[in-house]
Amino acid sequence: MEQYPISDEQVRFYQENGYIQLPDVLLPHEVAAAQEHLGDALGMKLSHGIDRSGRSEYDRIFLQKVNLWRDHAGVREVVTHPRLAEIARRLAGVPRLRLWHDHALIKPHVDSKPSPWHQDLPYWPMREPGALSCWLALDDVDEVNGCMRFVPKSHTWGRHEPINLANPQDLFARVPEPEEKDFTPVSMPMRAGSCTFHNGLTFHYAPANRGTAPRRALIIIYMPDGTTFSGRPHCVTDDLKLAVGQPIDGDRFPVLAEA
Repeated sequence: MEQYPISDEQVRFYQENGYIQLPDVLLPHEVAAAQEHLGDALGMKLSHGIDRSGRSEYDRIFLQKVNLWRDHAGVREVVTHPRLAEIARRLAGVPRLRLWHDHALIKPHVDSKPSPWHQDLPYWPMREPGALSCWLALDDVDEVNGCMRFVPKSHTWGRHEPINLANPQDLFARVPEPEEKDFTPVSMPMRAGSCTFHNGLTFHYAPANRGTAPRRALIIIYMPDGTTFSGRPHCVTDDLKLAVGQPIDGDRFPVLAEA
């Protein structure tokens, strides 16, 4: 399987800015298969596909299913795709990279709301930084139907308390010495099969979907091997009874890329 031709310059851009956009990472037939697998997975009875969309206000932001890879073989092929994982490993600059979890994000086009500005890492029970997300577009995305936006270099502004996504606070108000920071966001329109990668501390946001159909994306979250448990509650680890400081590893968090 051919690797994606990511350059050292692109790795430097990601590490300096906390995000990167990469076009056409999946081939057309892989995109079509991923769309079919996601639709099938969302329609089946899931034993591990944890539903994070239990509140009406939250539903207007997006519908979310977590860890579909554990139930659906087709989704598993996408989530564990070595091309995606090797890109993430190179961007993170680590020798081994594990899966944290996947989640399908479906932004509805009826009565839609924006996703508020937030960081990801504060929601995850990880003591160390370094985790990153692949945001894989399964539909063409633009300003109309809710493409991602990132604030360059915001991953260097600290780790802040989680934002309540249904009743959000102002993340930017928490930034120290804001007069020295550039809050200008960068928008990420792209074709289906393209993706962005962003650091778990990067400020990001997606506007409401004002298009004519739901906006489908599959997010794959990776963490460096050796990442340890912070003790924070999380639906993916709550049943594991991990001790604070224990490595987050095992079959639920497989190694997906290795130098």
